[in-house]
Amino acid sequence: APYLSIDIRNSKLFVHYAHGRYGYWEYCFRYQNSDFMLIGYEASHDRGPVVLFKTSINFLTGIEYDDENINAYNFNADSDDDSEIDEVFKRTVVKLKKKPLMKLSEIEDFDELKY
Repeated sequence: APYLSIDIRNSKLFVHYAHGRYGYWEYCFRYQNSDFMLIGYEASHDRGPVVLFKTSINFLTGIEYDDENINAYNFNADSDDDSEIDEVFKRTVVKLKKKPLMKLSEIEDFDELKY
């Protein structure tokens, strides 16, 4: 882990890293100006079947959404019945400073990618 997959959906390029029961993170690129521009980022931090925290960034609008599962600490990792867990999220919205969109051709290492 993580497992890397590349996908094209709705004319966008997605670079998806799956980390099994621990979540995933994904980059979304749109082709423009002879390059792929980073327009979105999604991440989910999980503990088994329960989502602890989710992040979604739209670089076009400059908005970041952070969703924290306020019921995550009621989860019993030893329980066989996960259907009783209600995920309830508290959302924080962050307005990001406008920056030029990042180009895929300029990303040397996704592990070093920071916002």
